[in-house]
Amino acid sequence: MTEEKKKSKERPADKSEAKKKPAAAAEDKAAREAGPAKDDRGDVPAIRPGDELKVFYRVIEAGKERIQTYEGTVIAIKNSGISKTITVRKNSFGIAVERILPLNSKLVQKIEIKKHTKVRRAKLFYLRKLKGKASRLKELR
Repeated sequence: MTEEKKKSKERPADKSEAKKKPAAAAEDKAAREAGPAKDDRGDVPAIRPGDELKVFYRVIEAGKERIQTYEGTVIAIKNSGISKTITVRKNSFGIAVERILPLNSKLVQKIEIKKHTKVRRAKLFYLRKLKGKASRLKELR
C-alpha cells in the first residue's frame, strides 16, 4: 500500500476529534448560560426600547471630570454582551439630540429607569419624524 492509502485508513482518529468538538460547544453554551461575562457590568438594569432613562455619564474636559446627566427615550438597542449599546433620544430646547451609549463602559456611572412605555417594535426610528404631542408614548401600568 502507498502512504496515501494508509493515511486514508487512519481516519477514525480524526472522527474522535470531531466528537470532541460538540463537547466544547456544550461547554461554551454552559458558560454563556451561567451568567454575565467577566467584563459585563452587573448593575445595569433591564432596559427595553421605549424606556425613559436617566443616564449619568462621566465627561472629561480639559483635565477635569464631571458627571453629566442625559435623560431621554431608548429608541434602539444594538448587539448583546460586552458590546451592547443603546441609542437615547432627547429633546433639548426644541432640537432633538440622539446619543449612542455603550452600556458596559466605565464612563457610564449609573442608569435609572424613569418609566416604561408601551411600544410594539424593537427600533423606534419612527419617532424621528414625529413632533410635539405626536411623539408621546403611553406609559405601562
